[in-house]
Amino acid sequence: MTEAAAPPLPAATKAPNWRRLCLGALPVVLPVALAVQCHGSVMDWLSASELWAQRSALDAPASLGGAEWRVVSLQRVAERPDGSSVALLRLEAKVLDAEQVAQLPCRIALLGPDGRRWQPGFLLPSEVRRALRRDQNEGKSCGPAFLGKPAAGSTVAITESFVLPSPAFPTVDVTISLPGSRPRYLRFVRH
Repeated sequence: MTEAAAPPLPAATKAPNWRRLCLGALPVVLPVALAVQCHGSVMDWLSASELWAQRSALDAPASLGGAEWRVVSLQRVAERPDGSSVALLRLEAKVLDAEQVAQLPCRIALLGPDGRRWQPGFLLPSEVRRALRRDQNEGKSCGPAFLGKPAAGSTVAITESFVLPSPAFPTVDVTISLPGSRPRYLRFVRH
């Protein structure tokens, strides 16, 4: 019997070097994983931050977040013995889109030229009564004013009170931000 030729042996294949493949994939995989993990956090941060101001003159109306906003008055109501001022801010918001404007929380603040920010505060009724007349609508603070989802076309009166240093009062701007418009916000600037 003749010997049959043995089938040729396959060429030696080199096993992949997994360590090199993994190291080579890291520059691609890490940024993708980071983007996937941080996407929600970045979106939450943007929706909670006020980054880009839409400037308007203090005496001019401006639109933001489904409403046309107008500063009715910003006045110093009282001086405290500690050198601070009590300020009362009155706003009107003409509702253009009831669903968008009813998203809470809305934020109203006074912003100084140096970046200091004053949030609304609770005042004693005696301090607020000095500025309010019986014939004027006192208005509500921003949150409760929009809780009832006012109808489109209606005008909502908002009143906020602030305590800030007396020297800062003449230079402060009024800022308004709503969840539907963040990171943009409205800044009424004094000229």
